[in-house]
Amino acid sequence: MNSNKIRMLWIVFISILIILLISDLFIHRHSYFEIDGLFAFPSIFGFLSCILLVVISKIIGIFLKRSEDYYDN
Repeated sequence: MNSNKIRMLWIVFISILIILLISDLFIHRHSYFEIDGLFAFPSIFGFLSCILLVVISKIIGIFLKRSEDYYDN
């Protein structure tokens, strides 16, 4: 890909993230718990959940990994 296209994609993605973050100021959410009402909670929760899934998959991959000649044996 052209570096200009990649740069444009980054700009679009970051712009969308900023718009969503700013929109959290104007949207009234009905929170069931106190932590739900914090600013940008859904964004932070989603980001931390994604990181947790990656870390867990790396740990599981250590135990499930097979050698390259697994099927040759």
